[in-house]
Amino acid sequence: MELTESQTRSLLINPQLVAAGWKLSDRTQVRFEVPVVGYDPTPWNGITDFCLYQPSARVLSVVEAKRASRNPREGEEQLRQYVAEIARNQDFAPFGFMGNGLNTWFWEVGLAHPRLVANFFSPADLERLLFIRQNRLPLGSLAINAAIVDRAYQHEAIRRVCEVFEQGLRRALLVMATGTGKTRTIMALIDLFLRALWAQKILFLADRDALVEQALNDGFKAHLPHEPRVRIHSASIDPDKRLYVATLQTMSRCFEKFSPGFFDLIIFDEAHRSIFNRFTEVIEY
Repeated sequence: MELTESQTRSLLINPQLVAAGWKLSDRTQVRFEVPVVGYDPTPWNGITDFCLYQPSARVLSVVEAKRASRNPREGEEQLRQYVAEIARNQDFAPFGFMGNGLNTWFWEVGLAHPRLVANFFSPADLERLLFIRQNRLPLGSLAINAAIVDRAYQHEAIRRVCEVFEQGLRRALLVMATGTGKTRTIMALIDLFLRALWAQKILFLADRDALVEQALNDGFKAHLPHEPRVRIHSASIDPDKRLYVATLQTMSRCFEKFSPGFFDLIIFDEAHRSIFNRFTEVIEY
């Protein structure tokens, strides 16, 4: 039986929002079918499916829902118009989600295209992303910490990676030979992202225990000693740290304990083995 849009919302999307930490019964946090004041109703009716709110009553995100049999991106132009209209009445543009209960797309104002995500983000995720959007500095405006890296090619590598992210891309590949200081280079890159307020939650992943321990002790502990850090174990998840390390094997057992938007920056060590051959489900999530 094909689900109607109303059934899709109640049976599929509502449980997904609850799983992400949204309290559907709390009207200060979630409201349904909210009219968009001033919105031109042609050709749509100017009513959002969901609005997700900050405690200050400002709209943090808009969710546009479609029935399960339809492509959720059919509501993209509608969503963009809603976001633009809401932004005229508060001091920031809300985030946008499009979902049909089977697939979820996330759109950030200023980016040309939405991206497919595993599920909705939590309230804490969106608050953190909003803080980053409003406060981050140009990566090129800050000096690289020469106490961590002092070789010209290491500085060059960091600057080229930063340029990729400042262009709006989400992935960069850094290739360095053994003995050229990969760990130090990555620590300096992470340090720069933290100081420029581009990231607050960072995950370092590798497929070998020795690489994870090296990142935790020779990397984070040695070069970022004041940042709260932890190694992830599947039996216990600490949501309050800023630096995380884990093996892919561990993450394969517990990755769904983290929301899809929990980490701002993810480093894959030995990417030629980790990304392309094993643990695809973890990587995609």
